[in-house]
Amino acid sequence: MTTNLLRGKSRAATTPKAKGLAIGETNAHVFDCPSCARPLADGTSRCPGCGVRLIMGVRVKRAGGILALGVVLGLFGGGVATASVITLSLPRPVPAIAQEPSPARVPAQAAPSAPAAVIQLAAPAAAVSALSGTAVVNGRIAVDATTLDATLSRPGAPTIEIARALRSLAADATLGVDLTGRLSPWTEGAAVMSKLDDFYMTMATTAQVAFRASLTDGAAYRKAGVEMMTVLAQLGGVDASSRSLAATVDLELPPVVVPGAQGSAAPVASISP
Repeated sequence: MTTNLLRGKSRAATTPKAKGLAIGETNAHVFDCPSCARPLADGTSRCPGCGVRLIMGVRVKRAGGILALGVVLGLFGGGVATASVITLSLPRPVPAIAQEPSPARVPAQAAPSAPAAVIQLAAPAAAVSALSGTAVVNGRIAVDATTLDATLSRPGAPTIEIARALRSLAADATLGVDLTGRLSPWTEGAAVMSKLDDFYMTMATTAQVAFRASLTDGAAYRKAGVEMMTVLAQLGGVDASSRSLAATVDLELPPVVVPGAQGSAAPVASISP
């Protein structure tokens, strides 16, 4: 009876009734859970210990990352291969073959043409544009001079009105000086540039002397206004020299109406090119 009990215990110990997979069994396909290291059989989609989801023994998240990386590398490799095929398939340009002219076609007494580098414009384009701009500035000076002339002709004109007219003329002079500086590359226009620059600089200096006085000093501003009108009397000659230079390059300048000089109420005259 004791022998039977021992035999029964031996059979119970040796009978593989456990539902789990026996570790070390021959031909067993097992792997460890990447989360809890629990032995699992191949094909297990979810670890019964920690509950992590698996795909072929790899976590679902990591497997998705590997798949995305594979897609990106595949697209990149395919794009490079496609670009290489297109580049290799493009036709190569055929180099042009220079042909010497036939001696029979070349005239014996033909005069050599001037090289392209020798042919130049009559004046720099920027300088021509600046000369055209001086005519516009002269037109503004003529309008502001008319305003100053009318203000000075009124005995009781407020000082602020004279100051405004002088400020406007000072701004015109500043713009004119900037334009004459752009005439420097034009060698043929050096004399006209000097004449214009002197005229604009004298205007600016006269206005600056007036601005040093207080607005309560009406006599100082009126005196400066009369001096400015004396300077502006040169506008006709300055504008005429500009038009003479413009005629050398067939440039038509805008017309300028020059007021009477010396602050008088003389009728205006049009300066024609």
